[in-house]
Amino acid sequence: MKRRHTLLIVDDEVDVLESLRHQFHRTYKVLTAPNARAALDLLKENEVHILLSDQRMPGMSGDVLLAEARKLQPDAIRMLFTGYADIQAVINAVNEGHIFRYILKPWDAVELEGVIREAAEKYDLLSERKALIAELRDANARLVEANEELSRVDRLKTAFIEVASHEFNTPITLVLGLTELLRLSSSNRSDEDAEILRQITASGRQLSRLVTSMLTLLRAEDFRRTLQRRPVELASVIQGVVDQVRPFMHARGIRLALEIDPQLGDFEIDADKIAAALVNLMTNAIKFTPDRGDVALKARLDGPEGAVIEVEDHGVGIDPEAFRHLFEPFFTQLDPSCHSSGEFGFQKRGLGLGLSIARQFVEMHGGSVSAERLEAGGTLMTVHLPRHAKVESESSPPSTTIPASDDDGEASSST
Repeated sequence: MKRRHTLLIVDDEVDVLESLRHQFHRTYKVLTAPNARAALDLLKENEVHILLSDQRMPGMSGDVLLAEARKLQPDAIRMLFTGYADIQAVINAVNEGHIFRYILKPWDAVELEGVIREAAEKYDLLSERKALIAELRDANARLVEANEELSRVDRLKTAFIEVASHEFNTPITLVLGLTELLRLSSSNRSDEDAEILRQITASGRQLSRLVTSMLTLLRAEDFRRTLQRRPVELASVIQGVVDQVRPFMHARGIRLALEIDPQLGDFEIDADKIAAALVNLMTNAIKFTPDRGDVALKARLDGPEGAVIEVEDHGVGIDPEAFRHLFEPFFTQLDPSCHSSGEFGFQKRGLGLGLSIARQFVEMHGGSVSAERLEAGGTLMTVHLPRHAKVESESSPPSTTIPASDDDGEASSST
């Protein structure tokens, strides 16, 4: 809505006041004052946008009034009427009152309307400028505050990395050391016990590599720098994943339907990261499948230059409201009674990072991970993985940034 400006006219001649009031009252809110003192009282009680004052008045001249008015309402546009060739008064009005224009008496009515209109436009421009400057100051203040917060967060991140490096690597070193000591303590172990020790050692070393990589990428703030591609047999990577999760499936009585195309061949991938992604998908499926339920892991070629890996379960399924948040980091429909990172009991939930990390690692290879709710209940996770590195996938940033892996590789809203 267009502003209706307030115009204050000051003159000791009543006829002049009445004439000007009548001329401008349709366009402006007109206030009149017969002398400077009355004008100052009106300025104290009303917001005035335009002030038009006669120069020669008893008690206080127009140039002095405008100087005082500037102190009371500095944003008002001030103008001076004068019927005399009083150059000094005009100079005073310019210097002290910072007037916009001075107008000689007698005035031309059309010309005066144009001058008043220009004064109103100038007031609006100055008002907008003032508002923009205030917004800029507020924005700058918020920016300074945000920069200070970023600096504080950066310091916290640095401290966290140093603490995490110690806290993660110390137990890993102990596990590997004690496992090696146990292996060397006896040579008469059963094949089953020897295989368990071998898997513990292999998993501990893989965890050590992953922790080192995650801490490195946190310091570098770039997940792509830790991608170590080399040709590996994809079927062997998948079989290694099955070996890792088999003890947890056995403990829960869960049956695995495993179908691996023998023609998969070699893929140019970071085997540790692809294995970690698949372990996250498998453990997620295991934890949300009831005891003695079924989980399927299938891998087949997707043309000559890619593969499709599917993890399917028939567990409790995903809430429709939660489905669209499935791959978001730290998203979890957290139930304290179910939360237990590191356990693989039915519906045990972690920190909501597993699926985010799985997608992160696959997308680093130029692939993708998608989820589908099954009508009969449960979820189908599908991984599309290219055989060779793609230049565009290496140069583009991953879609999510995850600070660290969930210790059980699970996103709580999933199956």
